[in-house]
Amino acid sequence: MSQLTFPILAASLIVDVLVNLEAPVLIPLRAGGQARPPIETQGIIDTASNVTGVSAAIVQHLGLLPIGPATTTTGIGGSVTVQLDRVSLHLRDARVPTQPTFTMPSLEVMELPPAVSCDVLIGMDVLAGCKLIVDGPAQQFTVEF
Repeated sequence: MSQLTFPILAASLIVDVLVNLEAPVLIPLRAGGQARPPIETQGIIDTASNVTGVSAAIVQHLGLLPIGPATTTTGIGGSVTVQLDRVSLHLRDARVPTQPTFTMPSLEVMELPPAVSCDVLIGMDVLAGCKLIVDGPAQQFTVEF
């Protein structure tokens, strides 16, 4: 089993992330030499969210088109309307690029509302595909896949 281990920073579980077009769209673009590089950023793991979200800036940069009509999601601040898109998402350790990467080749994500101040919010839809181990006393967490 592969694993990535990160420090707990400011009481947050922050992981390095690559975001790109979903694999079925990206693969033909790569074959034709037309693919853009992925967006390298950081994401916050949020076990209270059932769906992963990406910022409007990422949606715009990738030129994503909504996969359906807007939908409503409910959070601690109440209900908000969001668009749904598809991306490929890769969790990795940017400090050690040779380490394995946990990849979701096609993942339905919501566009994060403007009030959310992060690029990627990693929800239970991603965590259901791996094991998350939080070691509070050691101030680190591990993603096993």
